[in-house]
Amino acid sequence: MNKKYSLGQIIFALTVGLLAASVVYFSSISPDISIQRENEEAVIEKSEQLFMTLLQMPSSTEMIHPLNPDRDVGKSYIYPSDGDWQISGFYRRNQNEEWRGWLINLDESLDLIELRVQGAINEFSEDVLKQENVIILP
Repeated sequence: MNKKYSLGQIIFALTVGLLAASVVYFSSISPDISIQRENEEAVIEKSEQLFMTLLQMPSSTEMIHPLNPDRDVGKSYIYPSDGDWQISGFYRRNQNEEWRGWLINLDESLDLIELRVQGAINEFSEDVLKQENVIILP
């Protein structure tokens, strides 16, 4: 079956196709998305730094967060809420441990509001347990 298209149909199809391709291209390189991504990366890096220092984690600790996802372990999220940030993920101190969840809340200046961590209380030092904004969950 040989269907012949008119010149008008061909021009219409090409115009719609180019228009759709242009919209997709320009929305993907939008500076707003790039700026948002840079902000999210800075927030995640700060949350990882706070996590490691506040909990006095060894350097061998592995972390799963939105920049370092591992879907086999679980999903990790970054969520802005009224100027504040919530970041979640998973951690383990070594290969022999199971993955455990964590959730950190930061204010708009990236200062710690609260850090919630799954783990056994005896795995953390007294200094960590004394911090009011660090909550250890079983």
